[in-house]
Amino acid sequence: MTTPVSDSRKLHNRAVLGVLLMLGGLALYALSDAFIKQLMGTYSVHQTSFLRAFTRLVPLSIAVMMQGGVRQIFSTKYPARHAIRLGVNLAYTYSFMYAFSVASLTTIYTLSYTSSLFMIVLSAVILKEKIAKEKWVAVAIGMIGVIIAIRPGTGVFEMAAMIVLIGTFLGSLNKILMRRLASTEHSLAIAVYPNITMILVTLPFLLATWQPMSWHDWGFFAVVGVITAAGQYAIAHSLRFAQGSTLASMDYSTFFWVVMLDFFWWQKSPDAFTLLGAAVIVGSNLYILFRSRREQAEKKQAAPA
Repeated sequence: MTTPVSDSRKLHNRAVLGVLLMLGGLALYALSDAFIKQLMGTYSVHQTSFLRAFTRLVPLSIAVMMQGGVRQIFSTKYPARHAIRLGVNLAYTYSFMYAFSVASLTTIYTLSYTSSLFMIVLSAVILKEKIAKEKWVAVAIGMIGVIIAIRPGTGVFEMAAMIVLIGTFLGSLNKILMRRLASTEHSLAIAVYPNITMILVTLPFLLATWQPMSWHDWGFFAVVGVITAAGQYAIAHSLRFAQGSTLASMDYSTFFWVVMLDFFWWQKSPDAFTLLGAAVIVGSNLYILFRSRREQAEKKQAAPA
């Protein structure tokens, strides 16, 4: 006999809420990436990854105690699913952490927008979601918008770029695996496990690579931990309310946060091509959201009274 799934852990059909949670989580990730990029010039990939995971774990641990404790949050019947997802997440995180140490934010974010294409394919193959033709077209148009806005140069396919592409595919697969887990597991468990895994993996390397840190940099890492923990939890929770194909195009929203960070942090302003590309990206995202809501309305009308 199958054990009933708690209502708080079921998948729900609330696309707008899922999209808003995903947008908020991605915005927080963009901000944390700017901090990480700043810190990667001083500290190793292992030390930065360890400290980011450790500082994330502090607020998440507090949330665990406030929402029922360790036993209630982490109980699971699918340890193998968690293990597979954690392996994928570890490879994905290391790919991007290395990319931050050798590539520009522009290159990283330009190539990471291929996540939508990977997400659509993986949603269809793994989650068996039916993808409307119009969504495929909208995602393709969004990708054209990214090309218009960023205009990648001839050095796009150097080693760092290939690492970003591999990391992007793994990130998309990670989201799909998170959605599978979201039907039975607590969102906090989905958010906490990757940080514990990262700490355990990076800890042995710190004996040889640890560098002393100033209080200023400790503060930076603390900020990164808080905002990425919130972003991680928001993204994990968003996958409970919306299909992967609906959320796929939301990755484009980070483009706007990168533009803002470039302007306020590095005093770089977007040009006309950037603004045109942004308009195309927004249009494609809004169409996908409109299409998803219309599909939901049609299903409700077709359902028996």
